Amino acid sequence: MATSMKITFTLDETDLAYFKDLFRKVKKHAATLERDKVIADVKGLIARVRAAKKVPTFVLEAIENLEALIQAVEDDAYALPPRIANEILAGLAYFSNPQDLVHDSLPVLGYLDDAIMIKFLEEQFEHELAGYRKFRRFRDGAEQRPWTGVAMDRLPRRLAEKRKEVRAEIENRQVAAREKRRGFFGW
Repeated sequence: MATSMKITFTLDETDLAYFKDLFRKVKKHAATLERDKVIADVKGLIARVRAAKKVPTFVLEAIENLEALIQAVEDDAYALPPRIANEILAGLAYFSNPQDLVHDSLPVLGYLDDAIMIKFLEEQFEHELAGYRKFRRFRDGAEQRPWTGVAMDRLPRRLAEKRKEVRAEIENRQVAAREKRRGFFGW
């Protein structure tokens, strides 16, 4: 007997249009929300998910990406450009909406709509997520003895250099992705 089962489903054009429209509406409404409230609401969702007794693995994995987006916005050392931070916050505003498509208390399926919206965010900010994770890995291993005077003097410069390198990589990936889409669609 299998200890796990993989279930996949496809969202057709109508399904995707529904979620994209919902996502656009939330982003448009996001300008009226306070940054700190959006972040607090998303952190509250993450805490509720982690405290729940039965949460599907795919939801826990999605939550990790949601948490990484929040960390990127809040990380002063990463210094996310304000335009991108605002775009991420606008996307995160979905999770400030108290009206859920599928009530979170419904076992296994309760977080399905949240996981779908997280997938939209992951797709929209895939290059930012990869860049932030690369920056964070660098920072975590940048200095063997970060408490020493030499390391404290050197670390800000090294982080600034890495941040610049990561931003350039993100820009290059975004350009390549746009070119690929343009080539795929023929325009």
